[in-house]
Amino acid sequence: MLLVASIYFGGVIAHDPYWGPALTFKDTTITFALIGYAFVSALLPVWLILAPRDYLATFLKIGVIVGLALGIVILNPELKMPALTQYVDGTGPLWKGALFPFLFITIACGAVSGFHALISSGTTPKLLACETDARFIGYGAMLMESFVAVMALVAASIIEPGLYFAMNTPRQVWALPCQTCTRWAARTRR
Repeated sequence: MLLVASIYFGGVIAHDPYWGPALTFKDTTITFALIGYAFVSALLPVWLILAPRDYLATFLKIGVIVGLALGIVILNPELKMPALTQYVDGTGPLWKGALFPFLFITIACGAVSGFHALISSGTTPKLLACETDARFIGYGAMLMESFVAVMALVAASIIEPGLYFAMNTPRQVWALPCQTCTRWAARTRR
């Protein structure tokens, strides 16, 4: 609730005549603030900054994933993306190349992410009660990552294929046809 309230009141403050300009920063200011935050958070002990921040972020992430799962179960959306597309030969608009080894890299992502969550996070290794908990936490992270991957797959599959490919195609590919259509529309208005 606090997150939703902060998003709402952030919009209110952004349009305020005094606070809006006072809290609008240049790109370089934000960059240096992030660098300073990273430096300070690297120096502070885990219990002071990383553990509370990651703990709160975990609730937000779990809430979003549970919301996605409930939405999929309740709404039962129609999957519009075909199971196999004509791009299976590696000539698709999103990437060029063979399906193998890309398919195995995609499947292994959950396992790699579970391992990554165990060893690369700033807090996980320091918060383990004993070393034997590492397998449970790493495997659980892998399962949760796989669950997130299924949610992302369903979210991508309910979009019309043409719209999905247009959203994920580089700007250079679709910029010229859009400019051409705009010119045609301008000519017909005259």
